[in-house]
Amino acid sequence: MKKKIFYSAAAVLIILSAACLTAHFLLRPPAAKHIEPPAPTQAPTFTPAPTPTQTPPPEETEPPEQPYVSPIDFDALAEINPDIYAWLEIPGTDISYPVLQSENDSFYLDHDENKNYASAGSIFSESAYNGKDFSDPVTVLYGHRMGSGAMFGQLQKLYSDPEKFSELNEIVIYLPDREIRYNVFAAVPLDNRHILYSYDFGSARHFKAFFDEIFDIRAIGSNLDKDGKPSYDNKVIILSTCLMGDRSCRFLVMGSYEPEAVDGYEDTVAYQE
Repeated sequence: MKKKIFYSAAAVLIILSAACLTAHFLLRPPAAKHIEPPAPTQAPTFTPAPTPTQTPPPEETEPPEQPYVSPIDFDALAEINPDIYAWLEIPGTDISYPVLQSENDSFYLDHDENKNYASAGSIFSESAYNGKDFSDPVTVLYGHRMGSGAMFGQLQKLYSDPEKFSELNEIVIYLPDREIRYNVFAAVPLDNRHILYSYDFGSARHFKAFFDEIFDIRAIGSNLDKDGKPSYDNKVIILSTCLMGDRSCRFLVMGSYEPEAVDGYEDTVAYQE
């Protein structure tokens, strides 16, 4: 009887133990699943773009100066007459002529550029007083006042008119190696004195005295640009012809310019007081 009771009790204990274990597993919260952390994302690698090489801007250089090419074919003119050394032009007029110089300063009074006799003569300068490069302080060009208007026949008619005087304000001299542009500042009648003989333009005093006299002229038909009076450093050209109505006097048209290095020569005139 005792064995029976013992086995019954043992069975009850086993059942209770089994029930407790079952309850323990049923009521225990589920274990968290182990999740492997994701592999760390590797930051993308960038290859830096190459730094562009800074090319320095090209140095600004002035284009090489082109040699002067004259619009006048002096080589062809020299074959005609080697005494032709320049060309005179007044824009806006018919005055466009070769300029000549002979050792005989009166030769081109009555000879043309072909050295043929001609009453109209030529436009010329005097070798006794002027060189051929227009570097003298004052250069005088002579020409007849022809009734046809040829040579300097138009000068007085044009430049005694105040409106034309202002309009035709440039005299151009072409040389084989350069051109010179003079600004017209005076158109006046004057007595027939020989200007280059009467005044030493290598002297500042004589230079000033002559142009002071010119700017004091108040004769009918004279025109002056008071702001254009030449300074001692200027180069002056004078176009000289007979005065209409009085052949014993002259009508003069004057222009000046200030020499610059571009003109192709250095001013070597030694001025003296």
